[in-house]
Amino acid sequence: MYTILISMLIGAASGALWTVLGLWKDWQMGIVLFVLVSGVSFILISRAMAKRIEPRFLAIQKQIQAGQTQLAIGQLEELMPLSRWQVLLKGQIHAQIGLLAYASGDEKRAEEHLAEAGLRSTEAKLAQAALAYRKGRKDQAREALDVAIRANKKQIMPYHVYAWMLLKEGDRDAAIQKLVDAQKVEKSNESTEENLARLRNGKKLSMKRFGMAWYGLQLEKPPAQLRAAQGMAGRKGFRQKPSRKR
Repeated sequence: MYTILISMLIGAASGALWTVLGLWKDWQMGIVLFVLVSGVSFILISRAMAKRIEPRFLAIQKQIQAGQTQLAIGQLEELMPLSRWQVLLKGQIHAQIGLLAYASGDEKRAEEHLAEAGLRSTEAKLAQAALAYRKGRKDQAREALDVAIRANKKQIMPYHVYAWMLLKEGDRDAAIQKLVDAQKVEKSNESTEENLARLRNGKKLSMKRFGMAWYGLQLEKPPAQLRAAQGMAGRKGFRQKPSRKR
């Protein structure tokens, strides 16, 4: 990571200069200066890089909204070299590429990038788990969900996806326990309360409260109305036909 290395070099130079000049408390103060100057340098360099990167991310977001998925993926790949300068950027880029590839049906590319996504990217970890599950690799799916839960303990959806998979495998008791764990994270969550009641009454889970965040995992087909709404929203430049003047 270039930012960390450069920051440490600046800090080391400052500390060494202080020590060589034989100023107050000599080497002890040199160590303090090394830590302080390194920290300040890291913050300043990171902020400068963020100002360079942010406009490009905003442009990519507009491409995604316009349905230009492949163009957005290409732009994200071009940003990858900058991840050497910015902490956590590499994992964010992999997460975005993986999610876009998964949504567009490029499962091979999705699998490659989702595996490299940052641990804090809940959506990417859920997509990784869903892809593994759909391919019959249930152990890998559970591993991805375990990572998502450990890294994002206050996120409720990973618990519900985990419970859905367990129920599909016929383990209702384990599915109930997973939602009990979710209740410990957020006691009054309506989705958890509803699904716990459904499981205890022998019913299937209802994931519709999670909307497209759930249906985007491609584990269930969205309702016809939601598919129609998504198709309408995704139709580029959709407008009603102007009425003819008479």
